[in-house]
Formats: sequence, structure tokens, C-alpha cells
Amino acid sequence: MRVAKVDGLLTLFYDGSKLWNSLFYTEWRTAHSQNGRNSENWESWNLSDVCKKYWRERYSWEQILVMEGVTEIPQYTFKLCKNVKRIVFANTVTRIGFEAMYRCISLSEIEWSINLEYIGMGAFMDCNLGTVFVPPRCREIEAFAFSDNDDLGIFSVPPQTILGHDVIFGSKIFADIPIEVKAEGEVANWLSNIHNEEKYKLHRACSSFCPLKEVLFAILKEQGIGIFNLKNKMGISPSRYLKENPYTDLNEKEIINDFIMKMVGEC
Repeated sequence: MRVAKVDGLLTLFYDGSKLWNSLFYTEWRTAHSQNGRNSENWESWNLSDVCKKYWRERYSWEQILVMEGVTEIPQYTFKLCKNVKRIVFANTVTRIGFEAMYRCISLSEIEWSINLEYIGMGAFMDCNLGTVFVPPRCREIEAFAFSDNDDLGIFSVPPQTILGHDVIFGSKIFADIPIEVKAEGEVANWLSNIHNEEKYKLHRACSSFCPLKEVLFAILKEQGIGIFNLKNKMGISPSRYLKENPYTDLNEKEIINDFIMKMVGEC
């Protein structure tokens, strides 16, 4: 593996090697309990030099680029890497393990593998994600995978993906979910379908992994351009989904303009 500056961020080029050291974690955790909850002064703790070197390196990474050929991110791999802001997965990655990015408290941007199939329990728990667009091939997301991302306001997940319990617990979305949905245990279904109501069809289309202009045109023809102004029960409009979705180069103005020209051409 190598480390270099990319886009101004100290970047780790991850090649699939084992990075997590449970002995150094145990040593750090013991010192942590002895020195209170404030870990800002951890360098002054009674830690071995090799342990300090280990954590100093993990704390230095600001971006992770997962290299082509890596298929799995093992459990704990980037756990507690508190300064990682961005991670880019190669399209060969199919699995992300248990607590792989747990408490990466600065992580706000993810570029997913199109072939991702599985996200493990607590994988992105207690990060800093505001939007998540899960790839269409993902078949399962385990419990607490994105919990305690306080500002998580958009969570787009394919309807067929199996969701564990409390996947988004402690997030902005969870706070806005209707009480009756929480009480009935229908949170996963509510998330998977963006309310599963006909009037939110455009929301679902705009929050798909790669929105298609043809699909949006068909909905606009059926429901009218004004549907772009409709906010769902989380207060999010279709335009917001398009804006936040890193996998689309479409925008509301372009869609409406092209749609109008298409309709004029058909008249």
C-alpha cells in the first residue's frame, strides 16, 4: 500500500491488506478508560511507541481509494479512522464487513462499487454521512449499518434490499419517520419504497442509483411538471434527490426543458 496527496487529501491506496490490529486497539482502549473520554491528548497516554505509531498513521489518512481487484473490506479495517473524509470503492468490491468504517466521524462522502452486494452490521455507524445512495445490486444491509449519522437526510435503497433492524437509527431520517411506522416495525419497508405511494413515483425515480431521463419523462407526462415541487414526508423534493445523487448528471432545469421541447415536438 502507498500513501500520497490526492486532491489535497492524504490518501491511502488500499490493496486489501489486513490493517486492523486488535492488540493495539486493546492497548489504546485500556489507556482510554484510564484517561477519561477525551481522547484529544492520546499521544500523552501511557502507550507503547509501536502502538502510538499505529494510531498516528490511522489518524493521518484523509481519503481512502480502494484499488481495483479488492473484493472485500474486512471487519474493523478503517474503524476509528477519525479524519477520513472520503472513500472511493473500486467496482470489484462486493462486501463491506462488520464495523469496517465504524466511527469514521469525518466521513461525509462515499463513491460506491456498482457491484456491492452486502454491507455488514455497524459498517458506517457514527460517521458524518448526509446522503446515501445504495447500489442496485446490494441484496442485504445488516443492523445499525448507518445508525448515528446525525445529519443523514437521504437514504436511497433498492426495494429488494433486505434491511436489518435500526439501519438508520439515530439519524435525521429516523427522527422524521411517522410514529405509527416505527411502532409497527415497518421502517425498512417505508425506507425501501419512499412511502410506497403513487404520488411519490418521481421521488423514487430521482433517487435510483442512475436516474434515466426516459423514466422521468414518462412520469412527468403522467403527473405533470409540478410534481417536481412535491415534498415527501421527510420534506425532500425530487430535485433534492437529483442534486444529492453523485451518480447522476441530470438536473431539474435540464429535465423540464428537455421534456417541454419533447412535448412541443410531439404536438
